[in-house]
Amino acid sequence: MHRFTLSTTELKRQLLHDRYRLLAIAASLFLVLLGTDVISGWILRTPALIPENIHMVIATAFCLILYGLALPLALWRPQWRAHRVLAALVLAMATVALLEHLSGRFLGLDLPQLHAWRHDMVPHPGRMAPPTALALAALGCGLLLQPGATPARRRAVKICVLLPLLLGVLGAVAYLVNLELLYSWGASVRMALLTALGVIAAALGLNALTQLALRRHLRSQDMADSISVTATALLISISLATGLLIYRVSSQAHERSLSTVMANSVRQRAALLVAQFGISDDIARRIYQRPSVQKLLEDASRGKLDASAAAAELAARNHMTLNGIAIQDAAGRALVQVGYFETRPRQALALRSPAGSWLLWNGHYLYRTVEVYRTSAGASRLVLEQRLDMFDRIVLDTAPRDGLSGLYALCGHDDHDLRCFSQSPREPGPTIPIAGNVHHFTMWPAFSGKSGSMHTVDYSGRDVISAYAPVSDSGLAFSYKIRVADLLAPIRHDLEIDALIMLAMVTLGTLILRWRTSPLLREVLQSNRMAELAAERFRNAAEANMDAFIIMEALRGHIGEVDDFRVVYINAEAERMWQLRRDETIGRNWKALAASLNVSNHFESYKQVIDTGMPLSEEVPKAYDASHPTWIHQEIVRAGDGISISVRDITQKKLAELDLVLREALLKTVTDSIPALVAFVDVDQRYRYCNKTYTRLFGIAPEQVIGRNMRDFLGEESYAAVRPYVEQALQGQAAAFEMEMFLHGSQRYVEGRYIPQQHADGTVSGFYVMIWDITQSRAREIELRNKVTQDAMTGLLNRAAFMDILGDEIKHHYLKRQALALLFLDIDHFKQVNDTLGHATGDELIKIFAGRLRQNVRGTDHVARLGGDEFVVLLVGLDTERTAMAVVDKLMAAVCQDAKLSGELRRVSTSIGVAYAYMPDITPERLLEIADEGLYQAKAAGRNTYRLMRVG
Repeated sequence: MHRFTLSTTELKRQLLHDRYRLLAIAASLFLVLLGTDVISGWILRTPALIPENIHMVIATAFCLILYGLALPLALWRPQWRAHRVLAALVLAMATVALLEHLSGRFLGLDLPQLHAWRHDMVPHPGRMAPPTALALAALGCGLLLQPGATPARRRAVKICVLLPLLLGVLGAVAYLVNLELLYSWGASVRMALLTALGVIAAALGLNALTQLALRRHLRSQDMADSISVTATALLISISLATGLLIYRVSSQAHERSLSTVMANSVRQRAALLVAQFGISDDIARRIYQRPSVQKLLEDASRGKLDASAAAAELAARNHMTLNGIAIQDAAGRALVQVGYFETRPRQALALRSPAGSWLLWNGHYLYRTVEVYRTSAGASRLVLEQRLDMFDRIVLDTAPRDGLSGLYALCGHDDHDLRCFSQSPREPGPTIPIAGNVHHFTMWPAFSGKSGSMHTVDYSGRDVISAYAPVSDSGLAFSYKIRVADLLAPIRHDLEIDALIMLAMVTLGTLILRWRTSPLLREVLQSNRMAELAAERFRNAAEANMDAFIIMEALRGHIGEVDDFRVVYINAEAERMWQLRRDETIGRNWKALAASLNVSNHFESYKQVIDTGMPLSEEVPKAYDASHPTWIHQEIVRAGDGISISVRDITQKKLAELDLVLREALLKTVTDSIPALVAFVDVDQRYRYCNKTYTRLFGIAPEQVIGRNMRDFLGEESYAAVRPYVEQALQGQAAAFEMEMFLHGSQRYVEGRYIPQQHADGTVSGFYVMIWDITQSRAREIELRNKVTQDAMTGLLNRAAFMDILGDEIKHHYLKRQALALLFLDIDHFKQVNDTLGHATGDELIKIFAGRLRQNVRGTDHVARLGGDEFVVLLVGLDTERTAMAVVDKLMAAVCQDAKLSGELRRVSTSIGVAYAYMPDITPERLLEIADEGLYQAKAAGRNTYRLMRVG
């Protein structure tokens, strides 16, 4: 648990240390991904991966991608100036967008062809919104001014951060609360939600670069100001979020309530119209079914209609709800007519049901029905046109009141147009083309029999709440819509008052917060200033010190033991000595740091000082590197639950001591007693020293070697082998090798080391030679390896080695989708040979049998003796089963030949069990069992044969 806490603390510290760098990287990734998603959505004409992204235009998305690429360039490669080129492009595009809005002209930035498929982008498809263009222009200027080298430039960059941040927040708020519905200026600041988030992310990334460019320590006053600003911002954010949430909840609740009422009203209207149609249809049906009218229709179908009698009969049927009644022939010509028919209606719609019915409007609603009478002689039609007086009164009674923009609409449609009836006697009913406008028709779902409500933008471009319902199966639909702006107008005054109250509360809360925290902040500020002064004095002393100075804190495990140390501070000399960067070193664990530097971390010495509390002074190698030997003198002192280390480079002193030791002791005593060839070769490749092993090994006195050139002493062939290592050593790099060399008449296997003699200034005066003769140990190694893996009698693989190989080959063939075959063999009647001729003869037969097996398989196949007269052959890389059988036949022919044993010819035969596995997925032991089972079947079949067992 404690270890986890430590790792979490380390993570927090690292995040705090790199917070601005991480913020810039996160902003860059967000901008690039967001812009890429938007552009792909526009080009492919598909919804973007992130909701609402498609409301961002391509120019804005491209600017965000450029800015996202510029942030990491400014972070990691500011000297390239590439980020300024990208920032200039963003500034140029934003300026062009602003000029388009100011001049009203198209300047080539909008790409309208790629945006035209979105009908809600008119009248300027693809044009960047003015607040977005202004924000991007400020962001481009801010990045161009980076880094802020002067106070004026820093103030300008700060403005370039705050302006987009303010525009982004205002645009997001306007989007979330539909600010344009409350205030006319709301549309001028509104942004698509993710456009606003992209602008905010870009502003935060620019702010992170600004903070990194300052490159200063966090002072106490900065911390105090940061606490006050953070608390104030948090208070404002909470208040703003709460107010927005309350507003949205209340407005949505009001909208849902109104939608329910509107939906009920629309359904009631539809039901009343259906009822009115039912009454009119009933009147038409009763007139049509009267015998006298049926008689007239029959006479009309036969061409025998008496016009005067028909007019009298129809006049008797006419009453006040009928506008007109007529009898027509099959072609639609009026034979007799009573009353008046509307010939020039301002709107007319054919209904789906009943057939032949029409709904007309010319200041009031008319319902025309047609009843067809058919006889064997022909057909005639009874046409009635009725006034819908009750529906006229309903329309008049439900006209919008209280200043709301409520509007009922009764509409139908044909193949091309949506046709609606007007609520005003003075206005014609609108006829709207269907193509391209379906998504703006608020009653369109009702034509499919659905009823409900929606919040949408209608054909007139107004943000409305609409309810819709079908009028039975007539093909008509009712809708009722209210502008959201009119709906929200009554609560705008309350919202303004609430906003003022919230502003007053935030201001009061901020003042109280500053009043209550000021004494504590002043006290902390004073303490921190004193601590900073002490730290400043310490840093000045440490930086002026000629010794490397490191402070580390102890990291303890769950039982309290010191597991590691974390670097807290290093001075400039420590950076130079270990070639470190301070910002990359502070905060890292010492063990990992020492491993990456390839230096000894002296952890036990550090731990000893922590455990005992006693200081430690010692001289130790800085790094165990023979090519660049260096030494340090370090003094370790406990400091709290940590240590401070003062380190001084004593390499020159130690090198002088080492030279002395090598000349007087090592070269004269130690090297003569070790079983290795030791010598020193100068830069001219001449021997300047050699030990007595040369005499013992080659019979050559040291005096005969010293002064000779390496090429002359070793010979051309051996010198050519070691020449690369000689050149490497003379360049100051240690060299090691193992090779066979022909030395003075014998072939030897040696291990060698060439260690350069390098001085403090980097020059090399020669190198030390250490050669070990490992010929005998090499031979013993080969002999032991053969004994472990080979059968002593036959020289074939033994059981253990074969089983290892079999496991590897099974895995290999399974992965490669190849086949293999395992052959299990023994010598027929082998026991009789042992019993009659003796075990020596049996051993001789086994050797003959093994030789025949080995000679008749490929070099890639494996042959092993499991014991006694049992052998196995592993055939690998088979393409077909036929290939395996061919090898088996070959082995049978080769093995089953007479052999001369104890002076007489004896017949030799074998039985074979074959386990053939295509793409084997089996254990080695199981495959061996299957081959053994095949062997027993071969023996049961009379021996001198084989049996194939397929695996899988």
